[in-house]
Amino acid sequence: MVRILLLPLDERPCNARFPEMMAQECGGYELITPPRELLGDQKRPARVEGMAQWLRENFGDCDYAVLSIDMLVYGGIVPSRLHQLDEEECEARQGLLRQLRAEHPEVRVFAFSLILRAPAYNSAEEEPDYYETYGARLCRLGVLRDKRERGAASGAEAEELQALERALPAAVTEDFCGRRAVNHAVNKRAVELLHQNILDFLVIPLDDCAEYGWAAAEQRALRAEILQAGESGRVYLYSGADEVGCVLAARAVNHSRGRMPAVYLQYSSVYGPLVTPKYEDRPLGENLKWQIAAAGGRTATSPEVADLILMVNAPTAGGEQMAEAGTKTALWNASYAGCRCLPDFVASLRAYLGEKPVALADLAAANGGDDELMRMLAREGLLPKLASYAAWNTAANAAGTCIAHAMLRLGTAPESSVFTAHRILEDWAYQADIRQCAAELAKKMGCTLDRGDGENQLAAFVRRELEQYAARWALPGSVCIERVEFPWHRFFEISLFLKSAL
Repeated sequence: MVRILLLPLDERPCNARFPEMMAQECGGYELITPPRELLGDQKRPARVEGMAQWLRENFGDCDYAVLSIDMLVYGGIVPSRLHQLDEEECEARQGLLRQLRAEHPEVRVFAFSLILRAPAYNSAEEEPDYYETYGARLCRLGVLRDKRERGAASGAEAEELQALERALPAAVTEDFCGRRAVNHAVNKRAVELLHQNILDFLVIPLDDCAEYGWAAAEQRALRAEILQAGESGRVYLYSGADEVGCVLAARAVNHSRGRMPAVYLQYSSVYGPLVTPKYEDRPLGENLKWQIAAAGGRTATSPEVADLILMVNAPTAGGEQMAEAGTKTALWNASYAGCRCLPDFVASLRAYLGEKPVALADLAAANGGDDELMRMLAREGLLPKLASYAAWNTAANAAGTCIAHAMLRLGTAPESSVFTAHRILEDWAYQADIRQCAAELAKKMGCTLDRGDGENQLAAFVRRELEQYAARWALPGSVCIERVEFPWHRFFEISLFLKSAL
């Protein structure tokens, strides 16, 4: 039995529970995870010292370690955007990795460390308080500075940059840029640790990024460091964040089994691999190849030589034109109707079934599933035959989860997957439909997700709606919904607890 220690990015289900759920149903490996009391709660960081002690006590009991450096250093993803640490404090926390490697050289260490995001909107829900007022302008500042650096800024943009630099309060800019500088230094140090063989493999994901901006500029600087160190084969930079723990767990299992699964990609549109999804910085087809490689696999040139088929329901419009789940499909960009043929896509999926494991990365819309496609599949009774499914949050989040799960499930029967049923219920039923109904109900009730009776009533409503979906549409396996929770006390995501009814 292969033992994998996981230090998750934060306490949300996508980071802390998804890898555990996969481990429970895939077999062949055991996951060692920190106790819940050490983890944080959105803006409240995890107990970093307690987590370090947990690592010291458990590191020698594993064969592989999948480590979030953001958890190790800052106490989670949101605390990485809020901390007041200096470079010396961060370096000291990263120093634990040297100690662990020296004491346990036999453990293979796969780590990931995020490039800090800069959302293009005003909201302080996951950012510093001043982001409520200055968020969009701080994001724009990064875009314009990056364009200037790359010689791509127009005369009007150069003037806009000067005006923006004058308008933003100095204290806000200094705090934001100072934290970015510290976090960038942490990423550079992670590359150094890889080069010194303290780490065996490193992913540096770009969290909520774009072609130009703060993250793009830092990616270029890190890539220069990686090339100088000659480590481009062991350090991957691509769009993603919350799915990387699952991806690296799959890499560990694939490595332990001495395999490199071949994945054949079939898109719903000829434009699919060329579109740059919303919140990402490169064409979908290229990012998928990075994720497959990070999981320890490779892309296949034909279905015949593949170990599994990844059906990719791709966006036909990128950036801000990309659809959002929860919006009526008829209102999506016109290209969704004119530039893809869903009946042909479904026919291809059906044809592969029985020949190869078939997974569906439902990426056409951001933040949830494609209702039109899912109803077509459900009516034909195809949902129970999927080896894996995901459609949550960004294209990278969903695709990485789907790829990791499908690889881990190689050799198992699709019908037994509780996790696939979990993703269908949450990513399609909740994200694309029930979430909006729950928000409307909250307005009518005059209640909020405040950890009290109102939240309990809304959770009960969501559970009933999910049960109706499960009863109406055939899902993989036979599952019962135990309970529903709102982990960050908002509608954006839920924590869904299922069990097999068999």
